[in-house]
Amino acid sequence: MIVADTLVVIGLATASLGTIQETGGVQEHTYWLRNDGREAVMLQQGYTSCECTTIQFDRYGQVQPGDSTPVTLRFNPQGRGGEFNVTGTVVYGTERKRVKLAMTGTSLLSEETLMRRFPVKVSDNLRLSTDRFDLGVMHPGETKERSVVVLHRDENDRTESLSITYRPDDKTPKGVQHIPYTVTTTEQGKPRQLVITLDVLIK
Repeated sequence: MIVADTLVVIGLATASLGTIQETGGVQEHTYWLRNDGREAVMLQQGYTSCECTTIQFDRYGQVQPGDSTPVTLRFNPQGRGGEFNVTGTVVYGTERKRVKLAMTGTSLLSEETLMRRFPVKVSDNLRLSTDRFDLGVMHPGETKERSVVVLHRDENDRTESLSITYRPDDKTPKGVQHIPYTVTTTEQGKPRQLVITLDVLIK
């Protein structure tokens, strides 16, 4: 027998939380699922897109035809800055169908977290995640990649990841080297060059 066991979301399946503060604590939103099928269905399982999000509902509860049941998503913004799009999924029914729910928004990091993540001050407008990398032992022709993250304080704390690729050649002196590596970003609309030091032992 084919059972029409369809749960539908009453309202929007994606809730916009707008702009929130990292220090504002756990954010939550409750969705309602209605059984538009002809038979009762059971909510069997739930999972989320990240550890920062939890999902709560009446697990193994029966939802009768025409009835509704709440599902709550909770998002913890601690240490998570920038735009976010987190999801929770409910698995239900004998056919293990799925309903996906989402919360979106922008999380603003606290000043303390920003200073910890971007300890290197370049100017009042720019801060870096680091200005030095230890690449360990390398041989000519070997390539290693890293990335430095720039915090633009004058652009609503926008972050920018800049790639670093280093490959010594046969002309690179042996032994411990401190290689200056230049990356380019912008500051107040103008190009700005930043020097990152690469510590490496060339064999």
